[in-house]
Amino acid sequence: MKKMRWLWSYRIDSTEKWLENLMEKGFHLKSFNRFSRVFTFEKRDIIERKVRIHYGEKSIAPKLVSVDWKTAAVSGKWQVLTNENKDISVFPSKDQLFNRTRMHAYLYLLLSAFYLSSYLSFIFLFGMIINITNETFQIGPLLVPIIIYAGLVALTIIVFKAYRRFEKQLLGTDVIKKSGTNKIRRFRPGWMYEPLRTKIWLDEMVKQGYELESVFATIFTFRPKNKNNIAYEVTFEPKVNANYFQLHKDFGWELKYTSNITWLNYTIWGMPYEEENEKPAFSYDELERKKAAKKAFMMNIGMTVFLLLVMAQSIYVNIIAFAHSFFEWSFMGGIRLLLVVMSVFWLLMFVRIVMGYRKELKLINLN
Repeated sequence: MKKMRWLWSYRIDSTEKWLENLMEKGFHLKSFNRFSRVFTFEKRDIIERKVRIHYGEKSIAPKLVSVDWKTAAVSGKWQVLTNENKDISVFPSKDQLFNRTRMHAYLYLLLSAFYLSSYLSFIFLFGMIINITNETFQIGPLLVPIIIYAGLVALTIIVFKAYRRFEKQLLGTDVIKKSGTNKIRRFRPGWMYEPLRTKIWLDEMVKQGYELESVFATIFTFRPKNKNNIAYEVTFEPKVNANYFQLHKDFGWELKYTSNITWLNYTIWGMPYEEENEKPAFSYDELERKKAAKKAFMMNIGMTVFLLLVMAQSIYVNIIAFAHSFFEWSFMGGIRLLLVVMSVFWLLMFVRIVMGYRKELKLINLN
């Protein structure tokens, strides 16, 4: 029996359960092709086995062999491993599988962004505008690129969701939320551009009787505090590895928020402490804190300058093409107006980032 399973490498958990269910029906995996996505099965005795999909080395690690993991099928760097034991203490590592999924997630994100910013903008500029100018609207020339882009976006979403699922499993990025009443929410835009000021603000909320529970974008959710003293850290890291979250949890820090990507990562930590003890912190050294602030500033200002340059180029191209009707009452006129508004917004963010960085340095010097 042969079965095709699309996108199986991005649906690892469900594919493993799918293979286990087929074994319980007597269909054992004989081979699979990673390119054609075809899995070949043969009919044998009904048996319950744990299945794990492994990516990386072509041979099983001795530690896995010692606990009775066996290879059912191999295709390139992919292995399907099975184990008949009910109590299994050691499972195959998924670190390389996580790295592969993360690389694919970022690659598809870049492809989607590039396609949207280059090809679709070209189609809209030279196809759609001509039709509007001639007082006709033809969807045909736009249909193919829209279908391509929709498919690319759908694939990106699937891969990114698989990556986030792996991230929560391996890195332990789940934020613990507690049920209860009297929760309050506060809106704080641009908090990541002023990490030290955000930390001081969280300390002030503790003095008011509230501790941070979770963060969604710029919305902070607080609950009545259980401990008298809570220390916070708002950190930025260019890239975090698999040990980053567990290491800080081992030291007693509780994860309150982490951004959706492990590159250019913002994280908020909290730790209760006793009055007689020193207030915990990631670093007490002034030079290290200045380096951390500068690192976050360089990333934020770099991203903002890049966006401003892209928008400035787009505005310049539109001014050349529509010098006499830049703000005309039309679909593309609305798009150009939105472009101007976004440019002003990011220009204001540029000013805020620079001013925020200067305030951060002053606070570090005062402390």
